[in-house]
Amino acid sequence: MNGEKAEERRNNPRQSASLISRITFWYTYDLFKIGYKREVEEKDLYEVLPQFNTSELGDHMEREWNQNKEHRNAMFLVLWKMYGKYYCTLSVTMLFTIVLNVVRPIIFGKLVFFFTPGQQSLTKADALLYTAILLVLQLVDVICRQNYIFLTENLIIKIRTAFCSLIFRKFLTLPVSCLHHVSYGNVANLITRDIGAFDQFFLHFTYGWSGIIVTLISCYNMYRRIGWPAAVAILAFAVFIPLQVLAGIWIASLKRETSKKTDKRLQKFKEVCSNIRSTKMYVWEKYVKNKISLARKEEMTILFKIFILLFLSIATGIIVVNVTFYFVVMINIWIDQIITAEVMYFINGTFLTLTFIMTISFPFATFSLSQAITAIKRMQTLAHTLETHSKGTCRTLKTETPEVEFSNVTVIIDNKTIFENVSIHVFSGLTLITGPTGSGKSVFLLTILKEFEISDGKLFVQGRLSYASQEPWLFPASIKQNILFGNNYNHKRYQEVLHVCDLNYDLDLLENGDSTVVVDGGVNLSKGQRSRINLARAIYQNSDIYLIDDCLSSLDPLVSNHIITNCILKLLRNKLVFLVSHHSDLKHHAANILNLHNHSDLKHHAANILNLHNGNVNTRKNYLSDDVESDNPNITPRIPNTLITTDITTSIDSEREKLNETTKTNKIYGEINKSGSVPLKVYTEYIRLGGGAATFLIIFCIFIVTQLLVSYKDKLISNWVNLEDKISRNNHTVGNVSYLHLVEDRNHLLRHYTGAVVGLSVAILIRGWALFQFSRRISLSLHKRMLNCVIGASLQFFDTTFLGNIVNRFSKDLDSVDENIPFPLNNLISIVFETVGSIVLISSTNRRLLLPIALLFVSLIFLRCVYIKSGRPLKRLDVSTKSPVLGYLNATLEGVPTIKAFGAQKIVTKEFETHHNLYNSASYSYTANLKAFVFVADVFASIFIVVVILQFIFDRDVLPGNFGLAISQSYAIYNVIFYGMQKWVDLETQMTSAERAMEYTTIQKESESGLEIENWPNLGEIKYENVCLSMNKSDSYILKNINFHIKPNEKLGIVGRTGAGKSSIISALFRLYEIKGRITLDGVDIKTLSLHFLRSNISVIPQDPLLLSETLRDNIDPEQVHTDEEIWNALRTVGMNKIISTLNANIKKFEFSCSQNRLLCLARVLIKKKKILAVDEIVEHVDTKTENLIYNIINEHFKFCTVIKIAHRLKFVLDCDKVLVLDNGSVVEYDSPETLLKNQNGLFYKIYQLLLWTLEYQLKCLLLVLLDCPKQSMSIFHAGN
Repeated sequence: MNGEKAEERRNNPRQSASLISRITFWYTYDLFKIGYKREVEEKDLYEVLPQFNTSELGDHMEREWNQNKEHRNAMFLVLWKMYGKYYCTLSVTMLFTIVLNVVRPIIFGKLVFFFTPGQQSLTKADALLYTAILLVLQLVDVICRQNYIFLTENLIIKIRTAFCSLIFRKFLTLPVSCLHHVSYGNVANLITRDIGAFDQFFLHFTYGWSGIIVTLISCYNMYRRIGWPAAVAILAFAVFIPLQVLAGIWIASLKRETSKKTDKRLQKFKEVCSNIRSTKMYVWEKYVKNKISLARKEEMTILFKIFILLFLSIATGIIVVNVTFYFVVMINIWIDQIITAEVMYFINGTFLTLTFIMTISFPFATFSLSQAITAIKRMQTLAHTLETHSKGTCRTLKTETPEVEFSNVTVIIDNKTIFENVSIHVFSGLTLITGPTGSGKSVFLLTILKEFEISDGKLFVQGRLSYASQEPWLFPASIKQNILFGNNYNHKRYQEVLHVCDLNYDLDLLENGDSTVVVDGGVNLSKGQRSRINLARAIYQNSDIYLIDDCLSSLDPLVSNHIITNCILKLLRNKLVFLVSHHSDLKHHAANILNLHNHSDLKHHAANILNLHNGNVNTRKNYLSDDVESDNPNITPRIPNTLITTDITTSIDSEREKLNETTKTNKIYGEINKSGSVPLKVYTEYIRLGGGAATFLIIFCIFIVTQLLVSYKDKLISNWVNLEDKISRNNHTVGNVSYLHLVEDRNHLLRHYTGAVVGLSVAILIRGWALFQFSRRISLSLHKRMLNCVIGASLQFFDTTFLGNIVNRFSKDLDSVDENIPFPLNNLISIVFETVGSIVLISSTNRRLLLPIALLFVSLIFLRCVYIKSGRPLKRLDVSTKSPVLGYLNATLEGVPTIKAFGAQKIVTKEFETHHNLYNSASYSYTANLKAFVFVADVFASIFIVVVILQFIFDRDVLPGNFGLAISQSYAIYNVIFYGMQKWVDLETQMTSAERAMEYTTIQKESESGLEIENWPNLGEIKYENVCLSMNKSDSYILKNINFHIKPNEKLGIVGRTGAGKSSIISALFRLYEIKGRITLDGVDIKTLSLHFLRSNISVIPQDPLLLSETLRDNIDPEQVHTDEEIWNALRTVGMNKIISTLNANIKKFEFSCSQNRLLCLARVLIKKKKILAVDEIVEHVDTKTENLIYNIINEHFKFCTVIKIAHRLKFVLDCDKVLVLDNGSVVEYDSPETLLKNQNGLFYKIYQLLLWTLEYQLKCLLLVLLDCPKQSMSIFHAGN
């Protein structure tokens, strides 16, 4: 739709890479090279690999879903059939890791034994052989493990893509009657957070099940070496593992609750941002922020419980391993079983392996499994919801004989009958649909489109359809792209459509003409402009049947009549047109009139709902025919030439240059990505949000204490081994003093070891609690600041920022801050201290090892510097390319009926797939580069371990305990490389999300300072003095030198061509944009007042009525200052009390019609009772009865108030004291209606004459009908009124 064609990109080098290049990630060299020279940009991304093509993956999942959707666990089955075998094949590579984890402690013990004094069974050659075997196993493990992780992450991309494509396709089959079953917040949360659960699932789940195998084998090996004391370990792990499973089940249930809360928060936020203009005018910022913040707190409360459970699982694993190791060794001592250095370090090596399994693999396996199960269930629920309500579309082939036939059709919506036994048959001409508010006019058109289910009867539609919705739907793209809507450009047709929809004048006023980009909801255009672009899209389609839903109500009389004459009656004269309208003059041009009544009267009028003549709907007299011409010389439907002014409706087709054959390509959803490293201020701000430097310093000290206890414990083990070796060589001497001293030293050491284990267990628990309290405070504080800044931002921010980009910050980026930063931060800080502790312990055994340690870390830091130059911008691209996916999804969800009516599903789906393919390319590139970095780092770390071993082998003058300590700490450094370096890089890349989120805490907010005057305003006097208004702080003004004066209690009517700047008068009064000039209320310059005080003292009914998905009471009185009785009185006044049964029920989407929404907004201002009221097109889309009701309410209840009324219906402004006529942002006339009507050259006079001409024309038609056929004419007149 938006014309963003997929750019031609280079093929991914992986496609042509050799096997060696693939398993070593050498094919990523090009991106590393680019990143080292300059910042990686979107243009550097490769073409998406065929295996990640969104279209093919979506097709595959759609086929599998259709085959298995009836199954109880359909989504599980679909994923298993698509990727189950592939995952199992990948898992085989984990056997190498299992072998290494089992064999490594044995080799480790043999090498320790090699250094035992006096042993002769192992030679240096044997030690070198064991070292070589260890190196080979390490390298094989690195290759298998890193490629396994990479391929599983590729699998995650496939699952995410396939599911998103499936959901998007299902959306396009969802009828409008069922849109309230699915919220945008739910979908955005699913594709940003829930599907992200798979990111960790495949990796950790594999480590989980393989860890169980390693644990069983390790316990068996211990049993063979030390006998029954190993039963302690078996018993401990037998208890620990089921507890982890229970914790995982609990986490899964909490995760489901969290997802629901996140859905709720995102939906509320999206709802507010979509209606931010009305929110500001109603001064509801505090109310909506409280509602969203409350949803955020509920979300974080549950999320914190998940963190506590997960951390307890990790901490418990550490404690269980340490305590079990302690008891296994102590039992051996208590039973006087000799523990040699080889046995001790065999046990220590085994528990070192089990530590990673119990503290990382298994806790995260249960957590990720619970997350994945929750995500799959939510995916299935959404897919089933869309499947249940999905329906086919009414898209038929073009035909020469279009027709629409209802045969005894009954439509029931939410147990309310809208139509019952309706039978009509229409072949051609204009069918006018009228009726009171809420009678189902829009539903009738949507029924033709099959958007509402027919409960009974049959519907037959033949012909290609075009549809223009009541509320104009525009998608983020240029105006031209909105009109073309994916169709080929035809210059003649395009110019004709611009003319008949009277858009040429408006396009000339816009700086970029029809290349002007429409932002979300089209808020940078007037309502009339949006309506005509929406209509132009429908007219541009060369269809047989046109369904036009009251698009004329938001237009001024001149533009409206231009469209009626040139578009409805001329261009579409040979088409079948259904037009919903309250324009009374159209009744005399219509071939058929369909007058809908409320259901209570419908059954009585069912036979006359369409006026028939001899059973044929096409045999009405020629003076009421569908042709614009009339055979009667006494009547003509044409507008008098004197009413068509060149300055208002001039056609400039001849002056406009021929448009390009192809539309401009704009990066509609493009975001400006920052370059370079994440600034230090982001980290400092992150710390400040958590409580400041003092809080972080306390946490830092806790980490230091914890690491001191860990290092002390490890050093005690080394001393213990050396001591046991001495005891074993002296225990044969009874009463030996040396032996007794050694035993006493051992007992003293064991007491210290016991204290260290207990202290470490307590420190770990305190560390986890402190860090996650710190992280929780950051999440809440950051969201609060982002929310305050975004809701408090000026409208210029929303005019230039797309909703998808904003939601992405509050979903994907905030999710990273919530879940993806705390654990890497915890791990990174721990690893830093573990590294320092390991270096100290290693150097205590052999200072010469400091050189290889230094070389290792210099190499790693260099690698990290090389990687981060490409890795950081790739992460930013990974996040930013998600915004178009979310934005396009949002735009599509709001325009599903229009998309289906035009049969544009394939076009829309193709563009969504283009956006998603770019996202996949960025994700894949980021993942591949990260794995290349970690792969090389792992190789370096493996070589480092071998270097340490060789250093000791060639210098045998070392105690076995010291060797064991050095090797165990070397493996600790290896784990730092394997896990820590990845977390370090991951933390920095994830901090780009924090950086992006923090960008929204620096948005320029509207000024909150200013005066608040008591009992103001008490008169209601308003003066505009040389007021100019611009929406983008440029010299292009929407209002130009506006001057007028409204005296207290006066009523001012504002009229003018659509897009003339009428609504901007109210925008200036509410200071929605910065203004030049001066506006005073009761003599006070509004610039000196606080915005909250100013806006809260003016009542307003905006052009787009605001109703949130909260209770009706909250929508009427969000501040809870009025009683229920006052609210019910207001509802009775506007006639809504019969429709509403309770104030405490949440309002559902599409629950009320547009007219009813306006009546609720009127009830809202009735209870507010302010001195000044601004009304913007309140009678738009309302019937005559509702118009009269609104007219009388305003005149009666606001008699002693100053009222500004914007309306295209002159009846609404003729009783005003003054009328302000605008054209192109300037005042062209300003005086009383009586005075303006005396100026026959004035614009107001011409508009009024048009109204009189319309009334005169109607009377002539009625008179001729009465003279010709009294009975038939009375039937027609009754049906039309």
